[in-house]
Amino acid sequence: MKKIYLVMLFAASAMMIASCKGNSGNSGEAADAQEQQAEEAAKEEGTWFCETPGAVLTYKQSGTTNDIFKYHIIGSNTEGNKTTITFNVVIESIKGVAQQPVGCDVWTEDGLFHTNARAMMGQYGPAFSVKGHGPVIPEDPKIGEDLGDSQIVIEALGTTGSFHNVRFTGQEEIETPAGKFKCWVLEYDYSSEVNFIMNIKQAGTCKMWMKKGIGVVKNVLNGEDGNPTLTQELISIE
Repeated sequence: MKKIYLVMLFAASAMMIASCKGNSGNSGEAADAQEQQAEEAAKEEGTWFCETPGAVLTYKQSGTTNDIFKYHIIGSNTEGNKTTITFNVVIESIKGVAQQPVGCDVWTEDGLFHTNARAMMGQYGPAFSVKGHGPVIPEDPKIGEDLGDSQIVIEALGTTGSFHNVRFTGQEEIETPAGKFKCWVLEYDYSSEVNFIMNIKQAGTCKMWMKKGIGVVKNVLNGEDGNPTLTQELISIE
């Protein structure tokens, strides 16, 4: 059970927002390509999440745990230089009273996109007193730029999860059941520690494909051996 919630911690985190090591010396041609990609990102509309009121984004999760996540977009509100997007999260496997949607939000401010643990964990957040936030992502990405560390804590389970070496590593076109998308690739290392009855430590990497105006299109969580343990992908936009 502890392992399942540990995986959920990082899986849900990836839903919202691998350290891929680049060459230390970029050629002039590579630098020009990165500059062009950054210019393309600046021209893209929206932030790293869907802002369309009424839209429903459905994700399928498979691997260590299997589930369906639905994000129901309520709307967005701008005050000054901050835009907050509100939405409801439904995790289909959760039944009964806990099946009720959980209101969440993400926001963009001063050129940076923010998430919080409650938004990432959905219905699990209130149930397990989740605190913290995921990586803070720039609206205009620069390939290889270190985006800093972040941390999530599940107090009820004595679990701490950390994100390291967070950076954009390039652009790729991928196809999911929801369609074909040209995405930015975000990669990071994760580590975790569970101090609940016994001490359990895990580590691995995550590769995430992101599209402005939508958010995460696909992500793959890998274990310490480099093999995939969990995959999530966008299967529909309604």
